Amino acid sequence: MPLSDNALKNNNELKSNDSSMLDTVNTNQIKEMTEAPLLSAKELDERKIIYPGLDDYKTLNAYRELRTNLLNKMNHNNFICMVTGISQQSGTSHVSMNLATSIALDQGKTALVIDCNIYKPRIASYLKEEPTIGLTNFLAKDTDSITDIIYPSGIPRVRVIPVGNNTIHAAELFSSNKMQNFINSIKNRYPDRFIIIDTPPIGLYAETQILASICDTAILVVGYGQSNSSQVEAGIDAIGKDKLAGLILNNQ
Repeated sequence: MPLSDNALKNNNELKSNDSSMLDTVNTNQIKEMTEAPLLSAKELDERKIIYPGLDDYKTLNAYRELRTNLLNKMNHNNFICMVTGISQQSGTSHVSMNLATSIALDQGKTALVIDCNIYKPRIASYLKEEPTIGLTNFLAKDTDSITDIIYPSGIPRVRVIPVGNNTIHAAELFSSNKMQNFINSIKNRYPDRFIIIDTPPIGLYAETQILASICDTAILVVGYGQSNSSQVEAGIDAIGKDKLAGLILNNQ
């Protein structure tokens, strides 16, 4: 499952109401979070998810380096990071899950992966059981409880919100006040929670530009051999160089 040796590029390269519904908790409570049955090493290998002791140490260290660079860029504050690509085959879901896992290797941190790719959702495929509802259901008021759409991933301290099945008016849902309040709520609940948003390709869909506006930073995933330099430059421009944390060349 290796990333390319040049997978992580510094953006000089890595230089380059609902809030009341959730209360802030401390690090000790994070450590005491109950976990669903965890994925075995074999199951993690099948899903191409990193874990301590992984034989492919280059990939493990690559994601650890990405995590460290992001934490440094954000002054070690929790953040919302958009992971987007040039095409639907870039592998953003793979990168999102592994980035979240690398963050949660620190026992004082948690990560939440939100699938916002309504066109090709893949985050649910990492779960042991098929989710029934997700983000778009919450935004469309099919449920009023955030806890209804948060699922255990089988990875310690990593939770997942699938895209859901009410996606017809996703652009309007993502640009709504309810979406902004939702993002603020899940970020503020845990000071040590880091949120990774898996999105459709940048520049191809209106939803991605909307999501970029509510994220603190972004990573652009380029599928190995799938895009040319002009497409990459267009993706960088669409995100904005100030918001872009870096590029990942993904050969998965």
